[in-house]
Amino acid sequence: MLTTLVLRSLQAPREVARFLIALDLPMSARFTALGAVMALSAALGTAAELLFSFVTKVDLGPPTNPLPMALVQGALMLYAAGAMAFFGRQFGGTGRFADALILVVWIEFLLILGQVAQILVMVFFPLVSVLGTLALIGMLFWLLTQFTAALHGFDTLFKVAFGVIAVFFGSAMLFGMLLLSFGIVPVPTPL
Repeated sequence: MLTTLVLRSLQAPREVARFLIALDLPMSARFTALGAVMALSAALGTAAELLFSFVTKVDLGPPTNPLPMALVQGALMLYAAGAMAFFGRQFGGTGRFADALILVVWIEFLLILGQVAQILVMVFFPLVSVLGTLALIGMLFWLLTQFTAALHGFDTLFKVAFGVIAVFFGSAMLFGMLLLSFGIVPVPTPL
């Protein structure tokens, strides 16, 4: 069933989104799924960092602590679900945060599967794995567009895609300014 759902997510993503929404999982199950993908993503990130260092013989220093990575990942997924629900409703959509959350968690799970494949490719063909990164970014935007359309009942994918990209870049700019303002990220200085 899981393999079929993964494959259908790539072939008919709106159908899978409607299926996941129709499951009507309790919020506790949605947050459990969120915690699971947070942990998987952080563990995979640390493993990939160690493997990259080993394969390329580049010393990256001590591995990144996976706990802060997991917390940041969780915060980003909660924000993505909130943004998906909020902005879609601003344009006449009918989606709920709870349903957006399970869709974002599923997207993250699919990205984790893609990252596992990318790591396996990196072992044998390190330079080709860069193409895998581009493919995963493309898959992320495509799934966000498809799932947002399914969540809100939108028909015009072009408008949804434009909205997804606008919210993504707008959010990146906002968070960048906040991180700079609070001194979390240092202000770049000219050379």
